[in-house]
Amino acid sequence: MDKEIKRLYEFGPFVLDPGERLLRHGAARMELPPRAFDTLLALVENNGRLLEKEVLMRTVWRDTVVEENNLSQVVYLLRKALRDGEDGSRYIETVPKRGYRFVAGVRAIESRDGNGAGRNGVPSSSAPSPSSSNHVGPALVSAAEDDLHPTAGENANGRETRTPRLATGRRWIQGLAGGLAMIAVAALVEGASWRQKLIGEAGRGPVRSVAVLPLQNLSNDPSQEYFVDGMTDELITDLAQIRELKVVSKTSIMQYKGTRTPLPQIGRDLGVDAVVEGSVLRSGDRVRITAQLIRTATDRHIWAEAYDGDLKDVLSLQARVAEAITDQVKLNLTAEESGRLRMARSVDPEAFDLYLRGRYAWNQRNIEGFKKAIDYFNQALGKDPNFALAYSGLADCHTLLVLYGEDPAKINEAKAAAERALQLDPTLAEAHTSLAAVSILHDWDWQGAEKEFHRAIELDPNFAQAHHWYGNLLLGPEGRHEEAIAELRRAQELDPLSVIINADAGFAYYLAGRYDLAFETYQKVVVANPNFVPVHFYLAQYYRQTGQHDLWLKEIVEDSRLAGFPRQAEYLQQLYAQGGFRTVMEETAKPGGSRQLADYESPRVTSCMRAQANAALGRSAPALTALDTCGREAEIALIYLKVDPLWASLRSEPRFNEMLQHLHLQ
Repeated sequence: MDKEIKRLYEFGPFVLDPGERLLRHGAARMELPPRAFDTLLALVENNGRLLEKEVLMRTVWRDTVVEENNLSQVVYLLRKALRDGEDGSRYIETVPKRGYRFVAGVRAIESRDGNGAGRNGVPSSSAPSPSSSNHVGPALVSAAEDDLHPTAGENANGRETRTPRLATGRRWIQGLAGGLAMIAVAALVEGASWRQKLIGEAGRGPVRSVAVLPLQNLSNDPSQEYFVDGMTDELITDLAQIRELKVVSKTSIMQYKGTRTPLPQIGRDLGVDAVVEGSVLRSGDRVRITAQLIRTATDRHIWAEAYDGDLKDVLSLQARVAEAITDQVKLNLTAEESGRLRMARSVDPEAFDLYLRGRYAWNQRNIEGFKKAIDYFNQALGKDPNFALAYSGLADCHTLLVLYGEDPAKINEAKAAAERALQLDPTLAEAHTSLAAVSILHDWDWQGAEKEFHRAIELDPNFAQAHHWYGNLLLGPEGRHEEAIAELRRAQELDPLSVIINADAGFAYYLAGRYDLAFETYQKVVVANPNFVPVHFYLAQYYRQTGQHDLWLKEIVEDSRLAGFPRQAEYLQQLYAQGGFRTVMEETAKPGGSRQLADYESPRVTSCMRAQANAALGRSAPALTALDTCGREAEIALIYLKVDPLWASLRSEPRFNEMLQHLHLQ
């Protein structure tokens, strides 16, 4: 007797089996939760047609009254299971405010049950079904969920895959052991009790460190990348306020944007217990944020959720995500931390959009980016004059322009912007950090700056920039070397892939006289980014101080070349060929500056260069005269006067100590 004929649906690498209620991917059997399977079947049977949300909810949930969010969760689950959007594959299209459409090509195939299956479980022969078979499927039973046992395996190439397989028997907790996004979301879709059991199993052991991986842009509009990156940044900022939780800085996590690095490897690279993955979908003034918390060591999901709201409330949506994550990892928030997360934060949508564009430009970390960001922040303030975050952004831009060698007068604008941001919102750690920097660079107010750094770290213990600048701009210049190194190590923990933090950590070792550690740190930065200008400048200082002049020339030439001054690099090589290190210093130290070097020279302050050259030549009087001029022209260049070993020969000179007193360093 012939076996019963059953119909299957094939699309991409998948086969949907309505009879067994399974989704197959090659040899893998992916059993979806009942609601998810029913939704996928309805979409597949109506491929190419728009299914209104109301129709789908009536079909899948039948007589049960549910919110639209339940359907959204199911669609999110399906997209994760199908890896929708990866490698250019598209399966489910969202039609804003209306419904969903299955857009992949579907082939209906028939097979006699038990016969004709290939080695991967896919029928080896099939016949297309008539077009009349495309209709919304019948109402499907809502049976109790079968247990899932998702496992991590390896594909033919030896790479880790995340493939679920059916568990045998009724193994409730033991079967919920895997790491697919569909499992965590299914817990939300299919019932609170399952969700709690899932959390109980997957959440073993404390989570005390996380990294928020770059959120995905689901709007299919590349011009919205700035917005999605901004959402990543804001979620990091919210989570970073929690003292008990270590949160990796954005600089490090952006290295994983667009990659498929396995989560266990990310956990090892960043030193975190868990990661937050998610996506952002923006449609006009509506925003949907999805997030899921995954343990890195086991690739197991702990929690997942989606949030919808207006663009003006997007900061509050981010805070809700952060609060949910802290709840899942069982952190005890202080009253202040809880209050900051729950604080109602609304913003003018256009102003916030401009602010995110500004932060996107600022994160390029170059002078052109800072100037673009200033324009965006000013436009944002034109829309909302009381937008504290935009003032904080302005302060950051002007501060970094000064630190990158631009007009020192910009520090006045940085101070004004930081003070205005704090007037509007005293809880902004970024603004306290910027004000700390300008308190040093503008007023040489070391005590006031330290107070601001402490407040910034109190508000946001995970703000890597606060630890970085505290160590690099205050503790190091004051000669508090062990404290400076400790702060920079903390910054490295929070932002382990940041080349500037790692380079400045090496500089902290250098100032402390720990030259071996300085050199070792610099070498790691060169391996990570051989074109990073500051590390070549630091290496040149190291080689000059240790008397390795041939290597000093190599690094100072590379510094000039990468900074965009190849002719200066060429002239330095010519001078060195004529008479070595001393000839270069003699030419640099000439009164009024070397005419030849002036033709090639970078925008560095020439009086400071003359002071360094004279000090290297052992000429105290002209070195002090040049230092005095340097201080009048660009006082910020004297920040390391007390501790830089280059000035060791001048420290017994009264004029030198008068300068230190003027800078409040004595």
